[in-house]
Amino acid sequence: MASLRALHAFSLLARHGRAAIAAEKLGVSPSALSHLMRKLESELGATLVNRDGRGLSLTEEGQRLALSLGDAFDRIEEAVDSFKRRGRTELRISTVSTFATRWLIPRLPDFQASQPDVELLLSASTRMVDLDRENYDCAIRLGTGNWPSVESHLLWKEHLAVAMAPSLLGDKDPSDPEALTGLPLLHSSARRSDWTDWLQEAELSHPDVSSGTVLQSRDLAIQAAIAGMGAIVIDRRFVSQELDAGHLISPDWTVLELETGYWFVRSPARTLTRPVAAFRDWLYRATAGAM
Repeated sequence: MASLRALHAFSLLARHGRAAIAAEKLGVSPSALSHLMRKLESELGATLVNRDGRGLSLTEEGQRLALSLGDAFDRIEEAVDSFKRRGRTELRISTVSTFATRWLIPRLPDFQASQPDVELLLSASTRMVDLDRENYDCAIRLGTGNWPSVESHLLWKEHLAVAMAPSLLGDKDPSDPEALTGLPLLHSSARRSDWTDWLQEAELSHPDVSSGTVLQSRDLAIQAAIAGMGAIVIDRRFVSQELDAGHLISPDWTVLELETGYWFVRSPARTLTRPVAAFRDWLYRATAGAM
């Protein structure tokens, strides 16, 4: 029987058409790949590749063998991968981008350590998924919690507080909110009313409230704030690491509590599986005291 390793090398060469790429995929040097080709030719008694100084190309017999092999090695790899994943359980979570990048992902290693057999599939979107019809086990939603036909649990209510790079404040008095009026403001395109709401609560006005730099997401706005481009108004939970590290400061000014919050939701029509229950309980513990 022909060497399976040599056949695999040949199938990679046939697919990619270049010896260097085939060798890299196989994890060998180009000279080792050439040796495998010669070994296979000797075992099969046929010339499979042309050697003309410009690399390796398939002969007519080589093309016939490649056609016969088809996707056999792809199917073998899929079967092995499926076998390796036996006993693992998928947990499909839909969430919103800011929650995912600024709070959830930095803490997920803790959940994975407690549930090592659970494989996470995380999707971030502003679209509200249908938990009865779509392939998600649970979701994190932003809103007031009055969604029909779902089981929901409040993780925390949103608030808005001012944050900025320390250098932006300069020699201004950090205890005086009036210092904000001389600073540029940063806006998130999806949350254009946040500054208006905060300024109204703080009884302040600002020339940048309807202008200023606009970023596509709050995550980008946070990065711009770290770079000193302007001040942001944000839930402090989303910049806790930057505040602890001193990359941002949040003066003791007005904190606006919002009616909206982040909720764990699932469909009661679906069986509460062990991974979903474990993730739910972990979220409850991780957000305890956050409200």
